[in-house]
Amino acid sequence: MILYHMSDTLKAGDTLIPDHKKNRDLVEPFVKALDTSVEQFLTLLLNAAYFGSVLAKYGLAGMPTHEIKWATEGIFEFVRRNEFPEQCGRLQSNYFYPDLKLCEELYTEDWGEAPAEERAKIKLFEVEVDGRLASYDMRLFDAAFDHLCDHSTAADVARCMELARRYFRGEKGDTPVMELLGDGKAVAVRELEIEFAPKQ
Repeated sequence: MILYHMSDTLKAGDTLIPDHKKNRDLVEPFVKALDTSVEQFLTLLLNAAYFGSVLAKYGLAGMPTHEIKWATEGIFEFVRRNEFPEQCGRLQSNYFYPDLKLCEELYTEDWGEAPAEERAKIKLFEVEVDGRLASYDMRLFDAAFDHLCDHSTAADVARCMELARRYFRGEKGDTPVMELLGDGKAVAVRELEIEFAPKQ
């Protein structure tokens, strides 16, 4: 099956590698914390935020919300392992999109305000995908991320867990954006010569 994938590292002919940036190592501590208790998870999140602030003070930090991203991924992976073990995991899969229109919308949303040099790094590929695929509403993950950015109590973690359940059940929110996750072989067939416009 031919699907579409955006990347800043891929080349035509490459086989896609799930979690090629090794983010699983940053997510796994949050999963382990939830295995112990929600309180342990919230303590780890607070520690991660503090450590990020220390790095920022010395000019060493990346994106300010990285710890929220890894914490949200931890919640989703915890829910998947315990309640939906048969489903494709976000960290064990590659991400694809079914059509070019959606790719353009997501590109504009994610990189539309970035400098031209940064935008030029993102390439679009046709990818030959084998094996199973699962379709999930990425807006449910975004909602959990946004919620965790603004709230950090046990009730908020429970809210994010419910969003993860909806995600892995294949439910859709009010304005769904479907991403395809596949844990089978995927090869970049060719780079598409398409220039996405910056956000106006």
